Amino acid sequence: MIRHHGGVSRRRAALLPVVGLLMAGCLRLEAPEGEQVSGEPQSALVAVSPAASAATATLEPECPAPEPGAVLTADDFNEAFEELDLTHWQSADLGASAGLADGRVVWLWGDTIRAEEVLPELPRMVDNSMLVTSGTCISQLVTEERGPILPLDPNELTVWPMSVLRLEPGPDEAADVTDVVVVLCSRVQRGDRMWDFVVRGTTVSVYTVGADGVPRLDRAAQLTADSADLDSIHWGAASVLDGDWIYLYGTRSTGEAFTYGHELYVSRLPAADVMDGSALEYWDGTSWQADSSRSAPILSALQGVSQTLSVELVDGKWVAYSKLGGDIEDQAAIWVSDLPAGPFSAGRPVLDSPGGLPEGGQDPDSDVVGYLQYTPLAHPDVPTAPGSMLVSVSRNVTDYELLLDTPQVGRPLFAEIPRP
Repeated sequence: MIRHHGGVSRRRAALLPVVGLLMAGCLRLEAPEGEQVSGEPQSALVAVSPAASAATATLEPECPAPEPGAVLTADDFNEAFEELDLTHWQSADLGASAGLADGRVVWLWGDTIRAEEVLPELPRMVDNSMLVTSGTCISQLVTEERGPILPLDPNELTVWPMSVLRLEPGPDEAADVTDVVVVLCSRVQRGDRMWDFVVRGTTVSVYTVGADGVPRLDRAAQLTADSADLDSIHWGAASVLDGDWIYLYGTRSTGEAFTYGHELYVSRLPAADVMDGSALEYWDGTSWQADSSRSAPILSALQGVSQTLSVELVDGKWVAYSKLGGDIEDQAAIWVSDLPAGPFSAGRPVLDSPGGLPEGGQDPDSDVVGYLQYTPLAHPDVPTAPGSMLVSVSRNVTDYELLLDTPQVGRPLFAEIPRP
């Protein structure tokens, strides 16, 4: 378990079987039955609310510009998030990040708990949110609706961010645009219980950052067709820009008993065609080609990765960072390759980061029961000391009412690992 200020502790490898099923994404016993929904990627541009994309979007509170050359540590981020008190962001999971041109960092989050004072007009939890950090000053993106920041799916599915990357503005962007932020999202069918869900496909959302520094939703579309197939590859679980190509990594649960890791796959998309799912090319083990059914795994599930992970281009190396063997396992690891499609080295543990119940079924430093940690992610765009890289892990509890009453238990924890 990553502790505040970078300390770590171990736990027993054995977990309750139900927690294993939940956190591994293998929700075959609990997931809702797939429903028939409409919308193909080539025709389903997602409606963007004018209020969400126009001048009503703000960053609250305002933060000063980052200090040039400033070095940040995991302690700095743990302290900043521990003290955070935003009305519309009390806790959330995921936290995929990308650096902006001016040195700030944009963070995309999944299920987000807000302060009690948002009631009764607004729900306590929304599907997603965005923070922007300038050093350790943290702002939340707020729109006129004061709800989730990603557009609703046409089929009313939940939209969860998976990965985010920054592109240079193209010739079609407004003259004052400094950044194009691409967010890969999963479309999710929720069930009746807290951990019941089925991933139905991938949606891409694009934000532009103008002269005032505020990310504004510009456009969105379904990138992959909708499917309730539990064996589907979840494209966009990680994403990397390299030259003219965006590499989209996908994960797949094999459904095999006691195998909680996910297989890893890779596809690529021209950066100029980020909205066009028909332009995707898939690695089949020897070449890039257009048939998704021929996709070949580049990492097996046996010692595989979490459902969502980081893949980053770090100092010329392709580096995957995730749980070794899936979210319920003890160790976060890195896999390294010279090429986007591998071969990747065997996973090398770099940090103890349990994904389930700590010893005794609770955090030794708190009264929280049913404590969960999952989805470790890397943040190489955050400036740290030479030779180190910032990483984070999501936290949650199995008791939803407890999360509402004490949202601090659902805030991420940060640590540092050696830079690969």
